Amino acid sequence: MDASDYQIIRQLFDDYLRMYSSRDDLLTTHFSEDFSGITGSGDFLVKDRAEWVAITRQDFAQVKDPIRIELKDLAIQSLAETIAVATSAFTIHLPIKDHVLSKKTARLVLIFRKESAGWKISHSSISIPFGMAHDGEVYPLKELEERNLYLEELVVERTTQLSEANKNLQRTNEELLREIAEHKQAEETLRESE
Repeated sequence: MDASDYQIIRQLFDDYLRMYSSRDDLLTTHFSEDFSGITGSGDFLVKDRAEWVAITRQDFAQVKDPIRIELKDLAIQSLAETIAVATSAFTIHLPIKDHVLSKKTARLVLIFRKESAGWKISHSSISIPFGMAHDGEVYPLKELEERNLYLEELVVERTTQLSEANKNLQRTNEELLREIAEHKQAEETLRESE
């Protein structure tokens, strides 16, 4: 990729981050009519521009105040004269105290296509990991194993607590039944003595 193309794509990427973080609706004009994408927490593909614009506006409505994006890494590639990709890693700082996202590294891939109206974003894919892989792992298996072990121990602990509570309940019920029987016996003895 020559330096001028790199600068153009870098500026487009920087503009995207600036508009996204400032919650600027002008961002929606940068999406191609032929658009696809997937949201950070979504489980479905977005296959048209109108739906992506609606999702972007929902995002902006959900968090109205500006956010801060801390860019950690960026790679820009030219795939063809009319196609470029920007792959980035960053941290999102929401205007909320102690939010979860600031502890995660989000990944964003934007595909830019040069159209008659200029460069447009034809694809956006963002992912936010909720489990981090350790060295030597592709998937966060160690974290999953630790989580499963914790949950298994919690189940054993709660089962023991429930069993103890059931034993106490059984003893209390038996004592109540005995006291009721003694009370009935005392009433019957009292009636017979009258």
